[in-house]
Amino acid sequence: MSWKEYRKLALEFKPEIIYYARDPHPLKKPPWGLKLIFYHGFDGYVFVDYADRSSLHKTKIPIRGRNEKEIPLLVEDIESFLHSQLGRVKVSRIWFVS
Repeated sequence: MSWKEYRKLALEFKPEIIYYARDPHPLKKPPWGLKLIFYHGFDGYVFVDYADRSSLHKTKIPIRGRNEKEIPLLVEDIESFLHSQLGRVKVSRIWFVS
């Protein structure tokens, strides 16, 4: 799904919360990515974006720093991007436990 398609659905369905997960992605350079998820009724909508040098490929969210222990996507950049594109939607991180 393109950002344009995902944005259109988010603006149409007006979710209360958009969840995000910063993902490692070993096949990209640098090896990072981002997933955005919102729910409408019984349906879930997922947008996936991966790094392309100094920013994410589809959204152009910047990748700052390259600390190997932490995924270099700042929460502030993710929130700022979503607020500029979708309005004042609540943004919440998904924590994965392995």
